[in-house]
Amino acid sequence: MRNKNITAGIFLTALGLAYGYLTAGLPERSLPNMPGPSFFPWVLTFCLLVLSVSLVVQGLRMAEDAPKPAGKAGGSFPAVVFLGVFAIYLALLPFLGFLPASIPFFAVLMVMYGETRKLWVASFSFGVPIFLFLLFRNVFDIPLPRGSLSLVESALSVLS
Repeated sequence: MRNKNITAGIFLTALGLAYGYLTAGLPERSLPNMPGPSFFPWVLTFCLLVLSVSLVVQGLRMAEDAPKPAGKAGGSFPAVVFLGVFAIYLALLPFLGFLPASIPFFAVLMVMYGETRKLWVASFSFGVPIFLFLLFRNVFDIPLPRGSLSLVESALSVLS
């Protein structure tokens, strides 16, 4: 596991640097108080570099591979199941909108990864999509899919 983390971290760091280099030439927007087209790629580049370098550091700091506990539910699902859940989420996203589709998606993924505390599943499956929705709408000024059946947008307009 240690060598896999180091290898993946080095590869992702190189990928992040290449992505940052390729997006460095995007044009700047001249509208005041608006993020330009190059803003979000730089956010992605920064996040990718921070996470990949931390993966390298974690790999370097790891002791020998510890055996995985037998009772853990996380990882017992094949990758095809995760891809299937993601495909269903992508199929429902245009119809339901971001929030109604993302809340059960986050809950299902947390349960599939082995989280058993119901309060954690409920709080994070509601909290993360709402935070992302408000972040993209209010900070980045990027609308997320509302969906043709979405009524949640009107409920969130009360929060603003």
